[in-house]
Amino acid sequence: MKIDDAYSDYMYNFVDTICKKYGPRYSCSKAEKDANLWIKGELDKFCDETFIDEFETYPGLYPQGLLKVAGTLSAISVIFMPLTFPLPILSSIFILLGLFVLYSELVLMKEWIRFLFKKGTSSNVFGIIKPTGEVKFRIIFEGHSDSAKQMKIATYEKKPPRIKIILGVYFLFHTIIFSIWKFVAQIIYGSSIVLVEYWIISLTLIDLLYFIPLIVIYPLYIWVLRGFLGDIVVPGANDNLAASAVATAIGKYLSEHRPKHVEVWVGSQGSEEVGDKGAKAFVEKYGKLGMLDNAYSIVLEGSGNGKEILIVLKDMHKATYNMEIIEKIQYTHEKVKEENPDFLPIKTGRLIIGSCDACRYIHKGYKAAAIMGTEKGKNKAPHWHSIEDTPENLNKKVIMDFLKISLKFVEIIDQEFD
Repeated sequence: MKIDDAYSDYMYNFVDTICKKYGPRYSCSKAEKDANLWIKGELDKFCDETFIDEFETYPGLYPQGLLKVAGTLSAISVIFMPLTFPLPILSSIFILLGLFVLYSELVLMKEWIRFLFKKGTSSNVFGIIKPTGEVKFRIIFEGHSDSAKQMKIATYEKKPPRIKIILGVYFLFHTIIFSIWKFVAQIIYGSSIVLVEYWIISLTLIDLLYFIPLIVIYPLYIWVLRGFLGDIVVPGANDNLAASAVATAIGKYLSEHRPKHVEVWVGSQGSEEVGDKGAKAFVEKYGKLGMLDNAYSIVLEGSGNGKEILIVLKDMHKATYNMEIIEKIQYTHEKVKEENPDFLPIKTGRLIIGSCDACRYIHKGYKAAAIMGTEKGKNKAPHWHSIEDTPENLNKKVIMDFLKISLKFVEIIDQEFD
């Protein structure tokens, strides 16, 4: 398998053109739609079939929207603590409600609070490369063309400010503990524990013990919350136009070096950054048509930079990635490494915070895996959700390595059916 170095320039120019021509591409924006139309134009040049699928979603819900709802519920909990019995228990109730929203929306993606947000239209774009013979298997490679809003906490400091984060999060537990303590104490001892009472205000020694640490931990809680929020949409060159460029280049190469029995789909999902909504729509449509039953889906992430390739084992959405594909990726890496001694090293790991489109395939019972470029020793992509995620910060060798391992994977699978 010989890959011309011109593919490196092709993939870089793919990313650079979209970033320069359309700019940041938030879910359901005109820029996202125009970028996908441009990608379809590229796929039209060499694919046997191309298509764009539109779908509706709620771009403001995930993750910033749900964090604002959950964060606000917890933030206003403090106003109930100095009130008369039984109102202090509302402090715990509001925080527990906020944590419920956080878990059910961020981790389980239930979308129960979607009624609070506006609906928008997004799109997925794909091309298909037919094999020279009978179709016996299908492989899907995808990136995503939308870009995220800046997540400030990712760039606060080079070394994560763990103590600040721990103290900020502790505010939640601090409030729950003291809220329940005051509520129970007032049941047992009544007004005898009250130091000052005026109108609906009822201060006790418990309140003093609660509010003094709050001077430090409440501002840190707001600091942590703001760290996960932001209004600036980042360029999204590495996350994840680079992967869309690799997927497109896979199609371009295979159109000239066709597999014998493997049909390959290449494309770019929309609205990944707002809860993998493009993949959800894709899986719902093509799963029902049976197109995913006999298929491997490989999600490419952060394919334009990094010191290592991470094979994702699990993610925050309780998805366990397919070991059959993972083992074949590891075998493929061994073969590519033999031909390219300077090829990126590979590792396995889980995403404690974060996920990718693969979870949508897995939750519906289909076979999927994901590989992503990461910083050395970390399961984090360079310039993740940062305004520094620009074409200028891409690494052409990394992009080529992702292309090489993807094409070798197709070659190996195709040989199994030959």
